[in-house]
Amino acid sequence: MSLFKKKKDSSQASSAKEVKKTKETSSQASSQEKKAKNISTKIKKNDYSFASLIIRPVITEKGTMMAGENNCYAFEISPRANKISIKRAIEEIYKVTPLKVNIINKKGKRVRYGRSQGRTKKTKKALVFLRKGDHIEFANSA
Repeated sequence: MSLFKKKKDSSQASSAKEVKKTKETSSQASSQEKKAKNISTKIKKNDYSFASLIIRPVITEKGTMMAGENNCYAFEISPRANKISIKRAIEEIYKVTPLKVNIINKKGKRVRYGRSQGRTKKTKKALVFLRKGDHIEFANSA
């Protein structure tokens, strides 16, 4: 084992450098292609319709009063939904742009049925505020 490497000819050294450069560029291109494929598969896995985030509108006496006075509508939403996705879903379904969206997380209550105990389902609710001229129709009145 020698301490110093032998010097190569200048022609051999330059050709070796060129080979290394081509290998590096091809490996960079292949890594960029792999990243692009990973991104496209991530998009396909997370690709969902915004309409699936809204479970149902909450139509109650209080809700109808809020809709009349404040132009505010309540919806039960998916637990994974956030304000931005709810705003986009409302735009997509009802063709109305909301001013703001508030989200309420409701805990499940403890219940007993005889000797067995349990919890009711936790829910997430969105309050969607619209402009004064806009409104949402839930059911066609005949």
